[in-house]
Amino acid sequence: MSPRWLRIAPLVLAASSAHIIVGRTERAPTARPRSVLSEPLRPLLLLRGGADEALPEPEAAAAPVEKEPPLEMKGEPPVTCWSAVCQVVKAIRSLLSPTYEYAKKDTDILGDTSQMAGFAADDESWRTQRKKLHQITLSAPVQKRVLRDLRILKRETDIGVEVEDCECLTDWVVKIVGAKGTVFEGEIYRLRVRFHADYPTQPPEVTFMRPAPVHEHIYSDGKICLNILYSDWDPKMDVKSMCLSLLSMLSSAKKKGRPPDNDSTVVMSQGQKTRNMQWEFHDDNC
Repeated sequence: MSPRWLRIAPLVLAASSAHIIVGRTERAPTARPRSVLSEPLRPLLLLRGGADEALPEPEAAAAPVEKEPPLEMKGEPPVTCWSAVCQVVKAIRSLLSPTYEYAKKDTDILGDTSQMAGFAADDESWRTQRKKLHQITLSAPVQKRVLRDLRILKRETDIGVEVEDCECLTDWVVKIVGAKGTVFEGEIYRLRVRFHADYPTQPPEVTFMRPAPVHEHIYSDGKICLNILYSDWDPKMDVKSMCLSLLSMLSSAKKKGRPPDNDSTVVMSQGQKTRNMQWEFHDDNC
């Protein structure tokens, strides 16, 4: 390289610096990448004896930011037409085949299925089960008939039937004790007997208080499937004969078990009076 080129090399280097001075006018250079300016001038600095470290090193490229993968890549299967169809079929099946599980969670509609026996001898919880007494005004002939039934029932003390509460003449509590030699032997149950103004033309409303006997014709809410309590009622019958019929029904049972339609009937008939329900009797004992 000629000495003349060596004399103008500093001028070339100055022209690549931060500013270019032309006369007395200062102007900013055109922005160019550092790597483009420094690489051609590096031989000139070496010829002048300058250090290579004088020029700034090219800046390292920033590391690329990793984007979060979409939901489909996180292990969650995408929604397809087939999965949507399966969900619809499952929803329809749940509607057509109800399990009545909701009745077991928050309320006591179906009762305690684990309790297979009746009241304990010292259990007085039945006194608080009647939230509201069935109090109505009876005509003189009906009231006379109810008092007659009460006297007849109180005379009997050894038949396993006993009146425990009759302070309200139209709302009784009758205790029944299971007969010896039966699956209900010694077990204590209680009937609630409510009289209406049409008694004895129509039967009284009779239900078991909880816990109700685990019998194939008795529902867990206390409703009883017995024909004499509904369509086959005879005005000549009284409360004593009715209680003996219920005691006989319990004694004829070979094993304990609820009706097949217990859950559905209890849920669907909630709040209904038994005397207003339509029953289908499938055998002579019901």
